[in-house]
Amino acid sequence: MLKRLIYGSQAVEANPTNLRAILAASRTGNPKAGVTGALCLFEGVYMQYLEGDEGAVETLYARIETDARHRTPVVLDRTFIAVRQFPEWSMALLAPDDRIKAIMGLHGLRLPGTTTRDIAPDHAAAFFRALAATPNWMPL
Repeated sequence: MLKRLIYGSQAVEANPTNLRAILAASRTGNPKAGVTGALCLFEGVYMQYLEGDEGAVETLYARIETDARHRTPVVLDRTFIAVRQFPEWSMALLAPDDRIKAIMGLHGLRLPGTTTRDIAPDHAAAFFRALAATPNWMPL
């Protein structure tokens, strides 16, 4: 069965080196595991949408939980899905701008003070769908 897992985590060091390493690992490992998704890094907080076979998604998230580049990962949404939201993306990166801040506000996130880790679980998937509709994504 297909599973969706959305999580948020504090970036230990939100620097280009760590981001490139995460994206390189995603580009290599995710297609082999049949996992697609998207990664958002906004103000030092990662939010990632993973989808694929249940076992592959859970295995990947278990590795993320122990990855030294992530602090206190929190599952925002974990559910079975009928179809993929990001079938063509092994991973994609979102470049934040004022449109992203506006989308955050529509989903109850106010800056400063809240981050993507604070999104209500029932808003996480809709939030990512809204983000996916912006032109800021760079499929990788």
